[in-house]
Amino acid sequence: MAPDSALRRRAVLAGGLGALTATSGCVSELRSIAGREASEQLSLSISTVPASEDPYAVRIANRLATNLTRAGIDTTVSPMESSELFQNVLINLDFDIYVTRYPAQGNPDELRSLLYSSYGEEAGWQNPFGFSDLEMDEILDQQRHLSGADRAEVVREIQRDVVKKQPFSVVAFPDRIAGVRTDRYRGWPNGGIHRPTDYLPLVRTGETDRLHLLIRDPRVTENRNPIAVEYRDSGIVTGLLYEPLARTIDGESIPWLARDIEWNDGDRLTATLTLRETPWHDGETVTANDVAFTYEFLTDTSLGNSETAVPTPRHRGRLSLVESVRARNDTDVHITFTASEIEPARRALEVPVLPEHVWRERSDTVDIAGIDIAGQTTEALVWPNESPVGSGPVQFNDASVDSYLTLDAFPQHFLHDGDSTGIPDRFADGVPFSRLRITVVPSDDAAVELLESNDADGTVSGVGASVVPRIGRNDDIGLTVDRSKTFHHVGYNCRHAPLSNPRFRRTVARLLDRGHIVRDTFEGYASPSETPLGGTWQPSELEWSGTASLPFLGEDGELDVPAARDAFREAGYQYDDNDRLVRRGAA
Repeated sequence: MAPDSALRRRAVLAGGLGALTATSGCVSELRSIAGREASEQLSLSISTVPASEDPYAVRIANRLATNLTRAGIDTTVSPMESSELFQNVLINLDFDIYVTRYPAQGNPDELRSLLYSSYGEEAGWQNPFGFSDLEMDEILDQQRHLSGADRAEVVREIQRDVVKKQPFSVVAFPDRIAGVRTDRYRGWPNGGIHRPTDYLPLVRTGETDRLHLLIRDPRVTENRNPIAVEYRDSGIVTGLLYEPLARTIDGESIPWLARDIEWNDGDRLTATLTLRETPWHDGETVTANDVAFTYEFLTDTSLGNSETAVPTPRHRGRLSLVESVRARNDTDVHITFTASEIEPARRALEVPVLPEHVWRERSDTVDIAGIDIAGQTTEALVWPNESPVGSGPVQFNDASVDSYLTLDAFPQHFLHDGDSTGIPDRFADGVPFSRLRITVVPSDDAAVELLESNDADGTVSGVGASVVPRIGRNDDIGLTVDRSKTFHHVGYNCRHAPLSNPRFRRTVARLLDRGHIVRDTFEGYASPSETPLGGTWQPSELEWSGTASLPFLGEDGELDVPAARDAFREAGYQYDDNDRLVRRGAA
């Protein structure tokens, strides 16, 4: 029950007291009711995924819940499958606190998607917190019109604000850990396969031309819709099926489905792109009209048939960088951008291009049980896309829900057909296999068992630190580790009290001992952080030095309970006689 509701009820009760002064028993009863409401213990729920999907997230959630409970807040942890978690958090906006990993790619413009006020009631990773701050909006916009050192300084200021106001609390950047075999394929990237382009540089060393990978997340075996936000995060598989106009590789934007990109930074920033000659998986030709349709469709998946636009919950930030897209002919596309600098605008070229002849008919609005998006939704956003038609280097073969997915090389893809102009040599030959099988495994131990028995070649999307010693003891399996750009975080629903209060959120953030969490939960295979971006984008004073700028209220993972309660009191909250934090005072 929200504090403002309680205040309204107390006002009604107070008004009634004046009319009932002659009835002392009634007055006493009403005061008793008001007193009980005022001392209602604050309750919070923490949503996360189960340990079978992400043991780190659930451990962080449990540790935070324990500390909140010890601080006097009735707290429960609600583990649920990732598709359900993301439906609740990213679509229905129905949560108090959640803990999961954000699929970051390290681009500073991602912060605009995460924090921009006008996105607060939309679906997707666009401001799932409902955070609203006009000053933050201004600098989020400003970074789109700067480049180089000027942009970096503005992004550092954004990160200072994130730490100050805590719409979400970054915990740590986990290492990517993968187990791989090299008897059939070599050239594995550090940390294993984690991007669509990571499949391309692999070199076949064995007799077989089939690649078998293992994955913990079963969602791609059920749904292959590239814009279904509850089923997609990194696009580690669907990114092989659908091509963007350009891809970012080693920090550089590389023309991809577009062979050539000509930029013009006159009065308005524009780009003219020439497409490669390549077909869709069903044999139709990819044209400039498909590109123009894609940007129109993803901006409004109802194509104007709904009272208000129904944008895709994925890629919303990228699409907001584009003002218009026009097909000049079959192969040339002209794009006008809202950003005035090439550096941020390039991000707009990384949305998956969709075939108009497949997706146009998916624009009808629908009503789906359990989906509660503000406004309406369309068939495009809930369609499972079981047999996808893309233009990527692989095409769909078959799948079994929660079991496996098989993809075959697409011989007509531009890389397989000899058109690698502008693409680095290590990607120029396309995929080195005729068939890719991705098998769902129930645990990291099960994955290692299949690698040990020579029944698989590697893991995709990584494994946990718990199996590192086991991999290290086996001479037939290689261990590859790298730091990830994704980060585990605690997200707060800023739409409702008490999480609408930044003082409350800042105090909750002080219940997280990042150093201890990395040592104990991640077993050292992570880097503590308070900021979502590192490197040149990170303010020097927020670089991790062993202690957070919002320091943990305790020592070595052990909460100092009196200090935590004092911190909540300083934030404007009160405790009853039973040391329960109650819904009374500022919220």
